[in-house]
Amino acid sequence: MMRRVPFALATRGAMLVALCHAPLAQAAAPPPISPPASCLDSPTFEAARFHQFQTMMMTVSLRCKSHGMDVETSFSRMMIVHQGVFAAADKAIRGYISPAHGFADKRAFDSYATLVANRYGGGATNLQACTTIDRAIKTVTADITGATLRFVATAMVAHPEMERMACALVGQPTRTGTTPAPPAAAGAATIAMASPAAPRPGK
Repeated sequence: MMRRVPFALATRGAMLVALCHAPLAQAAAPPPISPPASCLDSPTFEAARFHQFQTMMMTVSLRCKSHGMDVETSFSRMMIVHQGVFAAADKAIRGYISPAHGFADKRAFDSYATLVANRYGGGATNLQACTTIDRAIKTVTADITGATLRFVATAMVAHPEMERMACALVGQPTRTGTTPAPPAAAGAATIAMASPAAPRPGK
């Protein structure tokens, strides 16, 4: 039986509120954050991060629905606007979860997807938190370059679950100290500094 880990809305919410007040990313993406030198190559690590972020937002939007708040519409729009990123991440993770990487069970992908979803299936949900999530998703969606999406996914998923699973399969510990921790209590200034700057008029 899988253990359900509550999604800390109060902690993550502080970062998301700040995000909503930051300028939209309209220029070049911020410098890449290197993945930990552990059990996943860089493309797979990045794919796992986007895939888990997608699952996180989907799960939270479903929780908000039970409170009468429609976040699914914003989530669906985000999935359409950034479908290339999420489709590529899904393809990469499905390809990685194979016997070649130690995943012999035919249901390994489903088990992985369920495990990730369960991480965000518990915890307190209220209308204020759902409104914050909805605004953050809209902010990510508004930046068609994908720079804001990448920044938020990096902040929210510092170490994807796939990293832990891959390390467990080869008997190595997850090196949690090599990637910056999520700015859980980041203020608007911090988010604005890390996000790409908006172009000046006439540029």
